[in-house]
Order: sequence, then C-alpha cells, then structure tokens
Amino acid sequence: MNLFFELTGYEFKKILCRKRTVITLTLVVLLGALSVFGTIVGNYYYTDENGNEVAISRYDDDMIDRQYGEELSGRVIDADLIMEAVEAYRQVPLNENSWYTNTKEYQNFARKYSEIYGIVCRIFDLDIEGFQNLTREQAEQFDKVRRENREYVIENSVISENMRKYWQKCLDESPETLIYEYSGGYDRFVTIMYTTAIMAGAAIAIILSGIFSEEYTSGADGLILSSKHGKGLVIGAKLFAAFIVSAVLIILLTAMTYAETMIVWGSNGADGQLLLMGNMYPYNITIGQSALLYCVSALAACLMFAAITSVLSAIFRTPFSTIVIMAILLIAPMFLTLPDEAPVWLFCLENLLPTNMMAFWGAMYDYQYEIFGLIIPPYVFLPVFAVLASCVCVYFACRAFRKHQIG
Repeated sequence: MNLFFELTGYEFKKILCRKRTVITLTLVVLLGALSVFGTIVGNYYYTDENGNEVAISRYDDDMIDRQYGEELSGRVIDADLIMEAVEAYRQVPLNENSWYTNTKEYQNFARKYSEIYGIVCRIFDLDIEGFQNLTREQAEQFDKVRRENREYVIENSVISENMRKYWQKCLDESPETLIYEYSGGYDRFVTIMYTTAIMAGAAIAIILSGIFSEEYTSGADGLILSSKHGKGLVIGAKLFAAFIVSAVLIILLTAMTYAETMIVWGSNGADGQLLLMGNMYPYNITIGQSALLYCVSALAACLMFAAITSVLSAIFRTPFSTIVIMAILLIAPMFLTLPDEAPVWLFCLENLLPTNMMAFWGAMYDYQYEIFGLIIPPYVFLPVFAVLASCVCVYFACRAFRKHQIG
C-alpha cells in the first residue's frame, strides 16, 4: 500500500508540473472568478422622474432587487400579495417604442414585485398587459390554477403509468400555498455553476489528456509495462491521481463560485420551495437542497469526464487527439435539441451526456428514470450512472494501456 501511494504521489507531480496544467489551472481560476464578478461590471440605464436617462451600476441594480426581494420574503403568494403587485404594475405605462422596465413608473412602483409578477405570469400564462388586467377573483384562484396546470401536464404527457403516479404523488405532497423567499444568491449560483462545471470539464480534458499517451510519445510505456508493477499498481496510481485531481478541481471551483455568489447576492432563500424557481419542477425539495443535489451531479459528471478522458488517452498516442474528441463531447450537446414529440426515453438518454449533467435543469429534469418499475429522480440517477460509467471506463482504460502495441 505504501508503494501505491508513492506511485500516486509521483503521478500527482507529473500531472501538476506539466506546463499546460499550470496554464490551464491559472486560466480556469481567473475565468471562474470573472464569471461571477463579471456579471456585475458595467451599467444599466433607465428613465428617471424627469424623463432623463440615468445610469446605474449592475451591482447597485442587483442590490435594489435584493432589497426588494428580502422585504417580500416570508409572505404567502395569495390574492392580497398578487393584487398588491397588480396595482403597482397598473401604474406602468405601456409604450410600443420603449421597454416598460425602463420607465420611471416601473422603477418606482412595480419593480419591487417583479418576481411575484414572474411567478404569477407563469401560472396564468400572461403578458404584462394581461397581468395589469388581472382581477381579484382570478388572483384568488392562483393556487387552484397552479395545481390544475400540473394536473393537465400529468394527464396529457406521454409517460408510463408508474411515472404518472409518481408525478401525482409529488403533486399531492406539494404545499397548497407558496411562500415567497428571495433566492437571488442561489439563482445566480446554479446559473453560473453551469459555466464553472463546463470550464472544469475542459480543464480536466486538457490536464489528463496525456496521462497515458505521453508515456507512448516518451517511450516510457515499454519500461512501465515490463516492470514488476507496471500493469497493476502504476496504472491504478495514474487513474487514482486523475480522479483526485479532477475531484479537487471541481470542488474548489464550486466552493469559489458558491462563496462569490453568496457574498454578492446573499444566501437567503435556501428554505424556499423549488417551485419558486420553476413551477413545473415536480420535486418537493427546498432551493438549498436542490443546489446541493445539483453540485453532487456536477461533481459526478466531471469525474465521468475524467474517466472518458483516461480511456481516450490510453487509446490514442498523442494528447491532441484526446483533447479534440473531448472538446466535441463537451460542446456538441449544447447544440443538440430534440423535437417535442420525441419519446421520453430519448430525452432521458440525452440527459445522461456529461454536459447536460453539469446543468441545474439536468439534475432537476422533469422526467425521471424508470428501472424495473422503480422511479428514480434524475438528481439521484445521474450521479449513480456517472459512477457506474466511470468504473466501466476505468476497466477499458486499463485494458487499452496494457494491450497497446509498444513501438
């Protein structure tokens, strides 16, 4: 065992001391910081009470939304709150020549209720004009319509009977009323975290692309495979070091992203219902729980990415080929769109791609995975699948390195 850890330490040095590793990690850390703070650089513009265009920094603008959100936190989204928002929005003039959010009336009266407006409009399928004309009688039907919308989806979706029962169970267990909670920090975190995970995946592909193939180019493969522990401990040490480096990288980047977003936008809202972030999410979990489960899914996706990179590195003789293929695997799913009429199993299969597993919507996907009649939510299935897929990749990486032709 001591020998294994000595070999692992040696592999750590080989990975971390490469010039491309140092450059890649430096760039990823800098870009990770900029991906958060870069969103609050610059100005927004709106019209003041005198009709003059006024500039306000993005940071100050976000802090206004944070203040308003915190003031409304803890209030039940009922007819009283909805009509309070409607009355505020009725003061906003609608002008075809300008966007309503740029008006002084929106800034002074309606902006405080912008998130209530968004939630209500999703439920009633309204635009701003429809929201302004919303009556109290309609507002009193908010919870009823919200449930009816979900029931309609359950009844009309082309899904299995087991999945239909699961959706209905989630609906029956969901809260009858929604309590608004400001969750700006978590909203930004799960959004920016997708970029962070993509950058981590790209960094992993670059850093680990030569873990096996560089032994081929240097001619060390013959020495390794002919040594006493070359086909066992050395390969194990390489893969162990690869997974540790990948795990530490994504954990550090996640921690950095979380800390930055919470510092800027606050950590409020962890106890709010996930339904506040999207009314079609079927899961009865809190926003904080969903963020944690998403991070686990993103971590597992990055480890699977590391495993796939190791396989390709063992197959190809140059790191360049591995980097190109992994770049395609990382980027291509972003442009893949399935038609709405595609079968559920195809959507679930698409969601197993590492890039989609790195997204919040991937972990909180509407569709679940059904195995032998058991319904498994994606935030559970995706990490388990990633671990199993990584184990398979480890086997093929070991096999490819052991069986390749030494030349």
